[in-house]
Amino acid sequence: MKRLSAMASVLLVAITSLAMPINAEGLNVNVSGSVRARYETLNNPIFPTREDIRPQTNERLSTRIRLKGEAVYQNWQAVAEIEDSRAYLDENDPTLTSSQVNTLEPIQFYITYKGISKYLDGVTIGRVTLDHGSRRLIGRTRFRNATNTFEGALVDANWSGWHFRGFYLLPVSRFPLDAASIDDNKRAFDKSFSNRKFFGVYAESQDNAWKIHSYWLKESDSHELATKDRDLYTLSVDYSKTFLTKWKYNVEAIGQTGQARQSASTLDIDDKDVTAWMVHGHVGKQISDSTFVRAEIDAASGDDNSSDNTIRAFDSLYGLRRFDFGPTDAYQSFPRSNILAPGLRIVTNLNAAHAVMAGYKGLWLHRVAEGEDDFLGHQFEFRWRYKALAPLALELGGAYLVKGKALETGAYPGNAMYAYTGFIYSF
Repeated sequence: MKRLSAMASVLLVAITSLAMPINAEGLNVNVSGSVRARYETLNNPIFPTREDIRPQTNERLSTRIRLKGEAVYQNWQAVAEIEDSRAYLDENDPTLTSSQVNTLEPIQFYITYKGISKYLDGVTIGRVTLDHGSRRLIGRTRFRNATNTFEGALVDANWSGWHFRGFYLLPVSRFPLDAASIDDNKRAFDKSFSNRKFFGVYAESQDNAWKIHSYWLKESDSHELATKDRDLYTLSVDYSKTFLTKWKYNVEAIGQTGQARQSASTLDIDDKDVTAWMVHGHVGKQISDSTFVRAEIDAASGDDNSSDNTIRAFDSLYGLRRFDFGPTDAYQSFPRSNILAPGLRIVTNLNAAHAVMAGYKGLWLHRVAEGEDDFLGHQFEFRWRYKALAPLALELGGAYLVKGKALETGAYPGNAMYAYTGFIYSF
């Protein structure tokens, strides 16, 4: 793996150097990137905790730099991308993990050969980031500071008005993992493990109305990797349609089956059956040229009994949740599991430079033990984006959670208040 990472660094340097004037006919080189900084503040954590575990208020300054080099020659494409994600001010926060800090890591280095035949579009080998469909099962992060990456092979094809992608990948684990190293933004190369595999097929129709995910995740323990021994099959069907000119609806239904263990502990050797599901739906209307309003609902199965022989908690694999459940990172937001969350959302583009989003969600646990409360609360969210200049965008947002009885325990039962502001400069 060290050799692979070293090769990535060499490839990036080589591609970047090609950005200088060259005479090689037919070689097209592009270098791009971005610099982002974001400040977050939180008063009263969402989830119940103790004073000795975390303070009532939390501040975090996160930075992320991406540099991407791309070279195209005839049917060949080579890409290398480095990401540097760091966090500051956040002292002794147990929610700060490798999902926010990943220092100077090659997140992409791959080679693609395109235009193989009428039906075979291309073959890719290397380390990649992926966006598939709604991104609820696999996606490249936008809000979160660090990025999910994978190593392996992908094959892109088309047939009868459909695009297909088959893949066999090894998910990459981010390092370091210990809290002290993460808090100090220490450097360690990420790596994949042969005992954790992610493979399957993603398909979407030419008109983008249908999207189908068919994925397998297989993992087992090793001396370097502790896992839940997941052996999961996940199938998603996603359909969108515009009707009556200005109305649009979307439904995504996901089923999950297989086997897993309740935890990644080496003492847990009990394999359990998995039966889980997730549903997202929304219907909305373009009420003006600049404003879209929609009603939405998110639901995912949960587990209220860890001692039985079945796991019913939905596993979102490598998917994202910021666009459904609110800001992640310092705010954390709610997991896509054991939840029922109807809501409303409005997005308004005031002009070419300003865009505003406001949203509301009511939140309940899908399953709770007898006698326990299931109401999580009312969440209100706001976001304003401003394109100050062509390469510079500013963003300001926040969330306010009126806690329900299910969260009114622990050291900080008061309502959660969260705000953030930041900028991104792209080049």
